[in-house]
Amino acid sequence: MKVSIMHVVPVPVEKAISAYGDMEFYTARQKDAGAITIDVLETEDLPDEKFRFRVRVTEPSRVPSFLRKSDVDTYVDDSVLDTTAQTLTWKITPSVAADIFKMSGRVDFAAQDDSTRVTYNVTMEVKIPLLGKKAEKHGLSRTEDACAQQSAFLEKWINEQSSS
Repeated sequence: MKVSIMHVVPVPVEKAISAYGDMEFYTARQKDAGAITIDVLETEDLPDEKFRFRVRVTEPSRVPSFLRKSDVDTYVDDSVLDTTAQTLTWKITPSVAADIFKMSGRVDFAAQDDSTRVTYNVTMEVKIPLLGKKAEKHGLSRTEDACAQQSAFLEKWINEQSSS
């Protein structure tokens, strides 16, 4: 199941893209979303102005209670920021049930006047007979709130960085 959510954030596109390549921003954004632990596993500058990072995150579980085995989820976020294409691609690999749960996406950044149009494209797949589609709908319904929170945090972060 896929969803695409667009927000316009009143910050310049260059600053928005730069923030997503800043591990301090990443850590603060995850904490703002409720993360308990954030461990940067690796960062790597790639050819053609790309930046890759892998991070292990533990957060309160977002898994529906009827599927949950724990109150926390731990996963690895493997992301690549392409500053030329103005995209961030990402893949989440959970520490438990990685063969059942798959989540990935792409964030597209585009200039819109003095603002940035941020489009979050999210794909979720839950391979559980009879319950998978229900779990996907539940997960993607929460994605809209998460994208709104992320956009608000991006604006706040850039404004705080600009004033300091």
